[in-house]
Amino acid sequence: MSSDGSSSSSSNPGDSPGGSEPSRASSSDTVVAVAGSRGSRQPLSRRGHFKSRMGCFNCKRRRVKCNELRPHCSPCRRLALDCAYPPTPTPAAASSSLRPNPSMLALEDLRFHHQFLTAAIPPLPLKAEKAWLDCAAMSHEYDFLAHAALGLGASHLTCHTNADYTSQALHHRLIAIKQVNEQLTSPPSDQKTLDALLAALFCLITQASLIDDGLADYMTIIRGGHLIVIIIIGENMDKSVFPGFTVEGHHQNSHELVREDQRDDMTDANDFEMSLMTLQPLVKAPYEHRYFALMSQIPVALRRSSEDSWAVFSMLFRFPATFTNEEFLELVNPENHCSRLLLIHMFLVDYVLAAICLSPDTPVKAPARKHVIIKWARAAAASMPADCKRYTHWIESYCDKLEKTNDCRHLFTP
Repeated sequence: MSSDGSSSSSSNPGDSPGGSEPSRASSSDTVVAVAGSRGSRQPLSRRGHFKSRMGCFNCKRRRVKCNELRPHCSPCRRLALDCAYPPTPTPAAASSSLRPNPSMLALEDLRFHHQFLTAAIPPLPLKAEKAWLDCAAMSHEYDFLAHAALGLGASHLTCHTNADYTSQALHHRLIAIKQVNEQLTSPPSDQKTLDALLAALFCLITQASLIDDGLADYMTIIRGGHLIVIIIIGENMDKSVFPGFTVEGHHQNSHELVREDQRDDMTDANDFEMSLMTLQPLVKAPYEHRYFALMSQIPVALRRSSEDSWAVFSMLFRFPATFTNEEFLELVNPENHCSRLLLIHMFLVDYVLAAICLSPDTPVKAPARKHVIIKWARAAAASMPADCKRYTHWIESYCDKLEKTNDCRHLFTP
């Protein structure tokens, strides 16, 4: 998706519950352009992008130009990614490789849909299982929702079974993103279509959390989803199939899940706080100071109560929706070392808090998400220059600890 690059006006982070490189827009950037349409429903601008028919999976997923060098293209070699290419299609297969219409289903799509319904439904909004069944029933009317759900199901199967449906997951994801973009060029006014759009975004966000190099896409679609709720849906959320997707509704549902007992071991929380304080001298930009200040409130709130710390984390999770487009692009710029370290601290403290706030028997539908977050964290730590390595000590040690446990609890973020 493409962004028009214009600045968005700051939004109140409490307006909605709960993100691509600046010069190489990710597949999810268009959703950010909605920030410029507050108070109106003007068509959203779209930026063109290079289409590489035979590019590698990573470049296709990130929507960057692949030079198609083999065995490793230049972008993958630069980012130390595993470079893999789709099989070269035969003439017969090429004519049938793209199925833009979900009615033209392959048999494997039925498996993806079953996986979506039984195991891969997004964790947000909280306690919205019935609403998701309604959304699944709506998917036959909205191609973008059907493809988003099928893509999520395919990624979930790939991460949690021995099967590899990476190409199918990417296929459905790219179609869903393209069709969501088309919807956002002229935002709909009827509630049913708005709900379908919101559901598709939840699916795309959740799928990004299962993709090894999906950090920028994840943050971009999260930001776009918050802005859509604030700007397009706004006061009509009470008429939505997700009526509980408000700050008040999220906090109420969180209150029913939180536990306040057995909070004796605060080692990880204290280590997180010390790591954050070590990082403070690196914080320079105004938006980094605001982000850092809010993140610093988490351990303070945790000393008061688990519920307070979860509330602060929820605010931090949606906070990038308050950034201008320029600030946000800097936040997700992998060459901005401070911002990348702040983001990784945010992803990891999610697991620190969950171990304290949630019961040990809390069900987790996507345990593979933890291993993807660890890959994001390790990749960020490895990319730091020598003078920034000291800021990664807690990241690396906590990833080692997290990797050795079977605990996959997180605070119900996608």
